[in-house]
Amino acid sequence: MRNITKNQTMLLLIVTLLMVIAYHEGEAIQCSQITMYLAPCLSYVKGGGNPPPPCCAGLNNLKASAPGKPDKQAACQCLKNVANAISGFNDDNAKQLPAKCGVSVGVPFSKSVDCNSIN
Repeated sequence: MRNITKNQTMLLLIVTLLMVIAYHEGEAIQCSQITMYLAPCLSYVKGGGNPPPPCCAGLNNLKASAPGKPDKQAACQCLKNVANAISGFNDDNAKQLPAKCGVSVGVPFSKSVDCNSIN
């Protein structure tokens, strides 16, 4: 019975991630695209350890897809919304994710970041 509840929770979380919508400014990246890139990072963000390779690949995809200021601000807002929607989200793990993957994205992954300050 516990596995069913855990699976249902994970499914709900993934659906929530895909439904979060970023604001649009010009040709800004879509939040659904960001959540698909970073869905493999969920286990790391919640539990720590080492991020799985698909997570780091998603960070690389995010970096390539968000080169300009509007994209980075949209990605930031999306990540902030997702972070606040995930039960058990560990802000410290999220902040360490780019360094653990060796990817400088230019977008902080945090519950409390001011996305308007990103250039």
